[in-house]
Amino acid sequence: MRRIVISIVFLVSLSCDRAEYYPDKPLPATKPRILAHAGGGDFDTANTMAACVHGLSVYDGIEVDLAMSQDGTLWLAHDNATKPCGTSGAECFHETSDARIEEINKCMGTTMSYPRLTSVFEYIAKNHPTSFISLDVKAWTPCGLGDVNITRNMNKEAQKIIDLVEKYGLQNRVMVESEVGDFLWYVKTNCTFIETYLTTFGDYELGTSRAIGAGFSGVSFKFKFTEVINKELIDMLHRKGLKIQVWTVESPDDRQEAIDVGADFIQTDDF
Repeated sequence: MRRIVISIVFLVSLSCDRAEYYPDKPLPATKPRILAHAGGGDFDTANTMAACVHGLSVYDGIEVDLAMSQDGTLWLAHDNATKPCGTSGAECFHETSDARIEEINKCMGTTMSYPRLTSVFEYIAKNHPTSFISLDVKAWTPCGLGDVNITRNMNKEAQKIIDLVEKYGLQNRVMVESEVGDFLWYVKTNCTFIETYLTTFGDYELGTSRAIGAGFSGVSFKFKFTEVINKELIDMLHRKGLKIQVWTVESPDDRQEAIDVGADFIQTDDF
């Protein structure tokens, strides 16, 4: 309970500040990077190994979604439940064993099956060592009363990501994005080679001030959602030492607009 109270106080205190009041820490100029959203797959093939192979061949890197199994293995998956297949219905991903996920994979076939994060990292290390990968780590959604320690479970995910980045030599090529500040804080304080991005669905300045106050690498912001992000706002963010990922950019025109305003990482569905 004490940790929850501290986290709430921490976020509330940050929300009282605004980005312009923080000292300047200008970033060096870098070129924008294009990332294939969901690995580079469509609705059926999103976050699959085939999608990742395609996305890595087209752009500067990929964005994927993560989920952790009952056995503590990290898999690429967007939802809290597995996909129904055959006579089997959807199951809570966090309560599903690796063996059961492999059974589901056999049912779905190779083009739609869930890959392990270790397989994706191994492929990048061997074939695209200079590419980037952004890991979208959703807030842990408990499936039952016995699985409510959100902070513990997300910190476990964070440590596994750190360990895999070290194992495959992908330091400074991997980013994590999440709306959960405690998860990002764990990554930030336990390694220096993974960038941390606070996901915000609106109120650009509030998200920016929270990210600055926590010392995160930047913000992850939905492009053309509740606010239009212009060059002036991104220049201010860069002046304060933060980067920005924008998602999901659908068309070539929108992609060019995101480049023109200075976004650092642009997640696109335009494959």
